[in-house]
Amino acid sequence: MTDFVEESFTVISPRYQHKLSCIFHRKHSPYIDNQNREHLVIICHGYMSHKNALFLPQLSRDISKSAANQFHSVRFDFHGCGESTGRDLWDYGGYEDEAKDDLRYVVEYLRSRSKKYFIRALIGHSRAGTTVLLYSLYYDDIPIVVNIAGRYRLERGIKERFSKKQLDELEKKGSFIIYTNDNGNFRITKQAIERRKNLDLSQIEKIRQAKVLNIWGDHDDVMPGDEIYLFHEQLKNTKKSEMIIVSDADHCFTGKEQQLINIIQQWIQQSID
Repeated sequence: MTDFVEESFTVISPRYQHKLSCIFHRKHSPYIDNQNREHLVIICHGYMSHKNALFLPQLSRDISKSAANQFHSVRFDFHGCGESTGRDLWDYGGYEDEAKDDLRYVVEYLRSRSKKYFIRALIGHSRAGTTVLLYSLYYDDIPIVVNIAGRYRLERGIKERFSKKQLDELEKKGSFIIYTNDNGNFRITKQAIERRKNLDLSQIEKIRQAKVLNIWGDHDDVMPGDEIYLFHEQLKNTKKSEMIIVSDADHCFTGKEQQLINIIQQWIQQSID
């Protein structure tokens, strides 16, 4: 018998009416604090990915160490990804939309659903590592933020990700399409690339209330190694900031999933006020 049940639900974002596909991973023996609140975490996927990718389901199962007091979790598809609608409005440079619209509305929905739910942490991988920090910049109302292999300097990684043929098409036509086997097609526009380049992550130095953990694998060939140090330097004004580098781990922590989850478990546990 499992110690959890997973319930699918959909929320509709008020601004663009995106239908966001979500999974509530509900523990049978949740952690309850002295204010009678059940704690939960929100887990966010990376670039052109979805809520059930990589280590995210395992992280939902193993987010807390104790067998008796577990944390609920919610993972969801950002608009245009996975089972959520809004592909026509998906934006390569739309980090702010994901933070201010998708993630914000999931937070507000959970808070409105029950006063007993306390959102303890935001956890984001890759692109969403950056997104959860932007959320904290804009709202700073969730006590723990975990950035797994996010990118700080958003002007980087563009030429490396796309082929010469794609970039030539971008110059000639203003956009090109990425064709994927599993997740459909994504359009990349010149405006979206410029939007990404112009997003200044140094503003995260204004975060004050959150405790932030930055994690990076030293075999990550997607994010340069100095990114984690740039995040850590800009977050020195938070309640607490720590960076952890995982040896022999790639960008997706392939084969290192349990080590990654153990790090997050321990850090969230010791970060209880």
